[in-house]
Amino acid sequence: MRVVASITTLTILLTGCVASTQSREPHYFVQRSMGVKVELRIDEPDEAVARTAAMQAFARIDALDELWSDWRTDSELTRFNATQRAESIAVSPETGAAVALALEVAFATDGVFDPTMAPLVALWRASRASLALPSDEALRAARARVNFKHIESNGIGSVTKIVAETALDLGGIGKGLAAAELVVVLANHGCPRALVSVAGDIAAGEAPIGSTAWTVDIQWKNGTREAIELLRQSASTSGDSEQFVEINGTRYAHIIDPKTGLGAINAEQVTVIGPQTSSEELLAATITDPHSFISNGGRVDAFATALSTWRSEQLPREIPHSFRVIKARSPI
Repeated sequence: MRVVASITTLTILLTGCVASTQSREPHYFVQRSMGVKVELRIDEPDEAVARTAAMQAFARIDALDELWSDWRTDSELTRFNATQRAESIAVSPETGAAVALALEVAFATDGVFDPTMAPLVALWRASRASLALPSDEALRAARARVNFKHIESNGIGSVTKIVAETALDLGGIGKGLAAAELVVVLANHGCPRALVSVAGDIAAGEAPIGSTAWTVDIQWKNGTREAIELLRQSASTSGDSEQFVEINGTRYAHIIDPKTGLGAINAEQVTVIGPQTSSEELLAATITDPHSFISNGGRVDAFATALSTWRSEQLPREIPHSFRVIKARSPI
């Protein structure tokens, strides 16, 4: 089965689905969560079963949004960031797992991916809204608060602020974790043949009936397409093809360049594809297992975010060998 999709910087547009051996199309469900469109394709003959599983998946991503959203005043992340004390802070297992993975990728990329960029993210949001660059003073103040070494993961249920003013942003890893988690939720509710998209992050479960994998087209900035096949895998694309802003004649991405603290200029479109897992491992996957299908969904998201502003042709030495990186039609 081939799903025609556009994997762009932030949005995957599932525009159609054609089965190679059957006329029946997967059931399609969509709602907004985490500030973006969440799309489910479920290849299940019984629509009632598919609908029940979809409702469980949507409930799960809403629960994750309540933990990780920096727009919600009552989210766990907001409360964590508001704690202005250098101490260990109890967090949910989901948040603890997300922070641990984020720090893993931060060390692997020497801070190009950094979960403590919340001050810069807030500053850049204001710039995008006002179409004016932040002042040098405001930029210096925000950059002084960003350093992934100012935070430590203490296992699943606790995170330590080494510097009291440190604030987290999980936007570069949370959607990848969520997409993979929803595939697991669907599989455990009787719908293992599913494809999930959460903006630029997708996760695939078992192949549709009559097919060996889900086939998805990457839509590159130059208008060309590249097909990839996904079977019990995650994929994420990052770049500036969808979300960008022009200020004083310069095009800036929504992604922060850690070297400048501003939106990246000439951000590269990068797709990262995670390793294939087994059917048994997918069903048993949990967000707190660092070796699970779900955790690899987060890694894929975080590495794609980092590599879109990566300045070297050589990949980070710590990127897993089982991950595949595609840059503008040039697989690495």
